[in-house]
Amino acid sequence: MAVISIKFFSPSLQTKTNVNVLLPTPESTLSGHQETFAECAHTGPFPVLYLLHGTFGDESDWTRFSRIEDYARKRNVIVVMPNCENSCYRNTPAAKNYFTYVTEELPSMINWMFPASGKREDTFIAGLSMGGSGAFMLGLSCPERYGYVASLSGGFGNSGIRQRKKGSPWAWAFDPDEVLEGTRDDPKWLAKHVLETADKVPELYLCCGTEDFLYEANRELRDYLTEIGLPFTYHEQPGIHDWNFWDDEIKRIFEWLPVQKKGEGKYT
Repeated sequence: MAVISIKFFSPSLQTKTNVNVLLPTPESTLSGHQETFAECAHTGPFPVLYLLHGTFGDESDWTRFSRIEDYARKRNVIVVMPNCENSCYRNTPAAKNYFTYVTEELPSMINWMFPASGKREDTFIAGLSMGGSGAFMLGLSCPERYGYVASLSGGFGNSGIRQRKKGSPWAWAFDPDEVLEGTRDDPKWLAKHVLETADKVPELYLCCGTEDFLYEANRELRDYLTEIGLPFTYHEQPGIHDWNFWDDEIKRIFEWLPVQKKGEGKYT
């Protein structure tokens, strides 16, 4: 895999920003044969996973604290990791439009720069904590763009009240008087809305550790999705809000996604 760091000006954010990309490349095999770019010219386009960080994180978190490079290499998946600050992945009152950035501007740039498949069924979004609820919100708000959506320890429940509280790390991303109920920031409303209106509903994966402080909120959302009949995959296991849990779950998510190991599928 190539590990690529890009700094560029984003019109959606009105500032320069960073994004890290993992890109499948030729590699040495166990037999000692060195693949060349010429030999691999027929490969791709590749599926793309947009992978979101949590609160206080940035574009480097997943490569620093997990084995994401190894998992993506084995499956020939491009992984795109943007820096979205503590924005909750929203279009903010501060005119930093992170929803637009992640769902429109960034995919356009990635599809222009890399051998990425632009097909819905090859476009995935996932994240942890703030990025988990962010992936749920972005993915279900744009069901025509994402085929698969995964939330790891998502920040669901009454987080909207907590986020808007003065002095919180997310307060700048909200108008103090804005109503979130009945909008895409309301996960229950959004789930029912996409079920009732979308031509195609993304495949959905939710997970949380049983000792995580967000466990009950994730179970509550799980029960609601069951109640309204929205299909999803749910997994829980012992764990807290940490990288031991997230690394194991992102490996499981790669097994859940419609991507085959190298040598088995259409991307090799």
